[in-house]
Amino acid sequence: MKILLLVLLIFTPCLAQAEIGLGVFGSISQKPYKATDTQYTVFPNITYQNERFYLRFPEIGYHLLPRPSFQSLAIGLTYDSSGLDPKDSSDTNIRRLDEREDSIMAFASYRLGPITAKLVQDISGEHDGYYTQLSAGYPVFIRSWRIIPSISYRHIGSKMSNYLFGVSQSESDKTSGAIETYHTNTTSFVRYGVIGIYQIMKNANVMIGINHTRFDDEIFSSPIIEDNQTTSLISSFMLSF
Repeated sequence: MKILLLVLLIFTPCLAQAEIGLGVFGSISQKPYKATDTQYTVFPNITYQNERFYLRFPEIGYHLLPRPSFQSLAIGLTYDSSGLDPKDSSDTNIRRLDEREDSIMAFASYRLGPITAKLVQDISGEHDGYYTQLSAGYPVFIRSWRIIPSISYRHIGSKMSNYLFGVSQSESDKTSGAIETYHTNTTSFVRYGVIGIYQIMKNANVMIGINHTRFDDEIFSSPIIEDNQTTSLISSFMLSF
C-alpha cells in the first residue's frame, strides 16, 4: 500500500485538465478460506483520468496509446487484496497459520474493443508470483442505466497459488498435523459479474454490482479452502469534476 501511495504523490502534479471523481465505495465480500466471516468495507473513492494517466482503485496506470481508442495498451500498479488474515477465521487451526499478506503488483494490459488481456507480477516480495487474465465486458444502455455484464478467466502461477492456497510443513506442524501440507501447481478461476451505473444528475452517479467467482478443483482441494465459489456485492456514489 505504501508503494501505491508514493506513486500517487508522484502523479499529483498531473491533475490539471483531468477528469476527477470523488465519492465513496462500499463492498460486501466473501473469502473462500475456512470459517471466515463476510467482510464489509467502506472507504473514500478517488478516480482520475487524463490523456495518459489514470487512477481507478485498485489500479494506477499509464496509457501508452492516447484515449479514446478502440484499443488500449497500458502499464501500471495494482493492489491485490486476495490474501488471508488468520485472525479473520473462527477456526482454531486456521488461526495458527501464517498470514497471506496483500500485495502490490505491476501489470501490463492490452484491450481490443470489449476484450482485455493482462499480465500481472508481484513486486512487493510477498510471493514473487504472477497471474494472467483474459476478460470481456460490454455496456448496454437501458434508459438512464448503463449495464455492463462481464466475464473473466484468471490463470495463477504456482508461486502465487502456493502462497494463497498452499500449506507449508511448518504451518502444518503449528496445527499438530490437523491441517495437512498442501502444494498446488498453477490454478485458475472464472468470475462473472454485472454492474449498473445510473446518472442521478450531470455530474453525479451511483453504481451497484455483483461478482460471482468459481474456483478450480485444485484450489477447492486445499485444506484451508471451504467453498469453491464466492460472491461479492459492490456499490459507489461518485461526483465528477
